[in-house]
Amino acid sequence: MIRLLEARGLSAGYGERVVVADASFSVSAGSLLVALGPNGCGKTTVLKTCLGLLPPLSGTALLGGRPVDALRPRERARLAAWVPQLAESAWSYRSRDIVAQGRFAVRGPFMPLNEDDEAAVDAALDAMDARAFAERPFSSLSGGEARRVMIARALAQETPLLVLDEPAAHLDPGRQMELMELLAGLARSGKAVVVSVHDVNAARRFSDLALLVGKDGSAAFGSPEEVLTPDLLEDAYDTHFIHGDHESYGPYVLPLS
Repeated sequence: MIRLLEARGLSAGYGERVVVADASFSVSAGSLLVALGPNGCGKTTVLKTCLGLLPPLSGTALLGGRPVDALRPRERARLAAWVPQLAESAWSYRSRDIVAQGRFAVRGPFMPLNEDDEAAVDAALDAMDARAFAERPFSSLSGGEARRVMIARALAQETPLLVLDEPAAHLDPGRQMELMELLAGLARSGKAVVVSVHDVNAARRFSDLALLVGKDGSAAFGSPEEVLTPDLLEDAYDTHFIHGDHESYGPYVLPLS
């Protein structure tokens, strides 16, 4: 099975400053990889490096089994959809137009959308329950609504790999749960999904694989049972956690002060 995203001894950072050192991990079709770690540990940096948005300091990053730096931007866009952390935007485009940008990787930016493209946009809006504000200017949306539109844009891209950087930010607890269930469902349907989160409990419940980036730049990778252990979590976050297994809910991890 082709590993859609893979890091081999990857060190990521800026200039000469190493943020994450010697990270090795991978995700294949049908799996959900959750990346965790304290604020500023380098989760975003290592994901952007894997996607070719930042140059690696050492090691190798691969997309679809090929070195990412050997791929043209259009080739990368057909393999992976990227949802960055959302910033303030003055865009006046309709929300639907933002979602339709996800089709550029398929059609090119100057080609009119055909019926298949419009259907993909509609399906993405419906998946994120965003049809109600599809005609509103993107700049008028709340943080949670804007986040759902950006995720819908990635879904409309219809790539085998979906990478999301803290997508649950700005979402209320109900929407956060819906999002994690959606991402887990996409993985079950055959996509490879990588998502960074701060919710250790959600990571334990939904992930197939876990990447825990420590405050020292180390990176532990494996199954949730192997990575989200009391020792590793407490060392990463400087706090204690309760671990348990509810008869209905399943495994859970809750932080303590």
